[in-house]
Amino acid sequence: MNKTISSRRQRGASFWSFAGNVFLLGVFLLIILRIAPAYMEYLTIKDIIERAAQEYDPERNTIQDVHVRVRKLLLTNQVYDFKVEDIEIFRERGRIVIDANYERRFPLLWIVDGVMTFDDLIVETELNRD
Repeated sequence: MNKTISSRRQRGASFWSFAGNVFLLGVFLLIILRIAPAYMEYLTIKDIIERAAQEYDPERNTIQDVHVRVRKLLLTNQVYDFKVEDIEIFRERGRIVIDANYERRFPLLWIVDGVMTFDDLIVETELNRD
C-alpha cells in the first residue's frame, strides 16, 4: 500500500511547475516580440545603406545626391522611425562614408526598457577617381 501512495505523488508535473514554465515561456515570447521589430528595421536600414553606397557614382553624384537616395529608399521601404538626418554622410580620403550607427530604445515589461545598439552601419563607397 505504501508503494501506490508514493507513486501517486511522483507522477507528472505539479500545477505550480507547469504554471511557472508557461509563465517563463510567455515572458520569453514577449521579449522576442518586442525585439523582433527593431531588429527587422536594422536589417532594412543596413540593406538601404549598402545599396546607396553601391549605387554611388563618384563622377556624377554628390553627398547631397546620396542623402536624397537614402531618403527615397527609407520612404520606399516604409522605415519611419529612422530619419535620414540621423545618418552622417561625409567625404574622407576620396571616398564617401555613410555612418548610420544608431540606438533603439523600446519598452520590454512594465518599467523595464530594452536598448539595442547598432554600431556596424558604416559603409564606404568606391574610391573617387578624381
